[in-house]
Amino acid sequence: AGRTSHLPQWAQDELQPPLSLRLLGGAMLLPLGVGAVAVHALAAGGDAGGEAAASGGGATTSAATAGEATEYARTALSWTLHYAGALLSFAGAAHWGMQLAEFGVPRRSDYMALYYLARFSAPVVFVFFGWLGSVLSTAEPKEASMWLLCGYFGLLSFDFLARSFYIAPP
Repeated sequence: AGRTSHLPQWAQDELQPPLSLRLLGGAMLLPLGVGAVAVHALAAGGDAGGEAAASGGGATTSAATAGEATEYARTALSWTLHYAGALLSFAGAAHWGMQLAEFGVPRRSDYMALYYLARFSAPVVFVFFGWLGSVLSTAEPKEASMWLLCGYFGLLSFDFLARSFYIAPP
């Protein structure tokens, strides 16, 4: 006997999200890609100006341009990390909302206490990781990146588990 799905029939019939939701998801990831490219492009521009200043050619103008490019790169990095934290928090909140709506809740199980604990506590961790990554983005971008990467890895693991136990749609 196979596993019992706890999803509503309309969610069971969906093999993948509708095209409009897939396009929306891709559009929400676009600023992350643009931010990553901007950080590296601006940082590369700052390094080239710094090399020109070190060689003695146009020292004051090149040094000022290099400093501005580096500052713009740090600002772009901070904004990108803030956005990544907001997306992680949103994804955790979506899981919490599905639980509050009792979406995919088993009718009866001997493990309901564990189920409720996992469905109510795990999304809070992702919201916390997103918030922490956003807070650390300006002062400690490396730490913020690690917190966000750990949060996204945990969210991906949670999504795989939720899908394998038929408590979340594909």
